[in-house]
Amino acid sequence: MAIISLGKIDKNLIPIFVGGILCFLNRLLNQYKNTLLFKNVIISNICISTSRFLAGLPYILILIRSKKEVFIQEDKINKIDLAKFIPRFNPQEKVDVSKGKNLYIILTSIINIIQSFLFVHTISIKSNAWTGYIVITAIFYYLFFQIKLYKHHYLSAILILLLGITIDLVLNNLQTEFIENISLLLLRYLREILLSFHFVLIKYIMEKKFVSVYEYTFKNGLLSLILFGIFSIFDHFFFKIDNYDEYFDNFNSTELLVMLGSIFSTLFLTLCILFTVKNNSPNHVFIIFVLGQFSYYINLEKYSVIVYICLSLLLLFSFIFNEIIEINFCGLSQNTKRNISSRANDESDSLYLRDESRESILKDSELEGYQIELNANDFR
Repeated sequence: MAIISLGKIDKNLIPIFVGGILCFLNRLLNQYKNTLLFKNVIISNICISTSRFLAGLPYILILIRSKKEVFIQEDKINKIDLAKFIPRFNPQEKVDVSKGKNLYIILTSIINIIQSFLFVHTISIKSNAWTGYIVITAIFYYLFFQIKLYKHHYLSAILILLLGITIDLVLNNLQTEFIENISLLLLRYLREILLSFHFVLIKYIMEKKFVSVYEYTFKNGLLSLILFGIFSIFDHFFFKIDNYDEYFDNFNSTELLVMLGSIFSTLFLTLCILFTVKNNSPNHVFIIFVLGQFSYYINLEKYSVIVYICLSLLLLFSFIFNEIIEINFCGLSQNTKRNISSRANDESDSLYLRDESRESILKDSELEGYQIELNANDFR
């Protein structure tokens, strides 16, 4: 058996790699210095909320179409007397599994708004606090879905954290920010905790409350737009977090292109992330983050080789953690989903063959007894 092999490869991995490319481009745009957009927390978050709202437009189209189909079906049914054929049910017996889904969406929207504020506010932090996402998400994922961690998970998570710390120590990020920006660094770690909880909660809503990607993005984007819109009015007159006069007085074609680029790159990136969460797991989103992280070091000259090697290893271990790649020694691949499923199928086949063999023996013994009885009758 090869030391390294591929795990389960299917079409559900496409949003991960497309999302990684979009994350790279989006973060490259966030570093563009000739714009005022990313210096204004509220305005930039309104752009992000707009992108989520646009991502949910297919939900409206599906809703309109479904209502038309229901109207047509009801019109046909009204022409037929179905009272004789349809039994009457007690409405109290009906269980609505989607009950409370809007409350969950509101909760995720509030969490999303808080972590979006923290992201823009701590955007100057260069330390790789984001590598903690893989561990925090795994903890939340276990609490919500009882998904166990095995040897390959622990090993790859530890190495991911060590590689993130290595990059920070080499570039002197951690030492500098620990001394000069400890408060912002702690806020960045808080943001990673909220982000992890946010994606696990989205997974719970989609699986347990049957909320589609488009429904979630539409409602989340609409609610975020309303909240940020209201807050921007109060901010303009009281808090002064953003400088609206400076931004709109200097608004030009460059600002327009940056805004549109931010909206549309975030739109498709959001869809890729949510489809990754829905069809795979919140842990798979980490791969998108790793691919996007390469953009921050594209112009790095000093220590660039070390950083690129560390990032490449981060990507490799994120593949191992999410079982896209399997390491076949020291029992590291023994408890991957693919191998657990394979063992379960083998045991099922073994039980089936055992039952078939038992039935065959019983049939043979019955035939043998029947033959003895016939032979006895011949002598009578």
